[in-house]
Amino acid sequence: MDTDHHLSRQRSQILRQIQALGSMRMGSVCDHYVPTTRKDGSRYRRGPYPTYTYKRNGRTRGKQLPNQEQAELYRRQIHNFRRYQELSAQLVQVSQRLADLEAAGDAGSKKNSRR
Repeated sequence: MDTDHHLSRQRSQILRQIQALGSMRMGSVCDHYVPTTRKDGSRYRRGPYPTYTYKRNGRTRGKQLPNQEQAELYRRQIHNFRRYQELSAQLVQVSQRLADLEAAGDAGSKKNSRR
């Protein structure tokens, strides 16, 4: 059974992790290749060209990134956002358990009270 102190400590740890994340961004980065045909008819792929994609107003948008260093920066920021989503879900679960403990404590004290 979770104790109030244990859950409070767990919530504080989650909040510290969220605070330490740094910059974040939604979306994804993928490498894009362009199929090309040579004069002799043979085909090859040019690339990779790193491309950042994200959703805005229900539509997928894309942005070509200038180099692999920029792509790595975007990947780290996307990773931070996904980690934030995981930590947020954990924070909600822990907060709900804390709220349940608080409600159970209040219900017990009111149960024996007389008006």
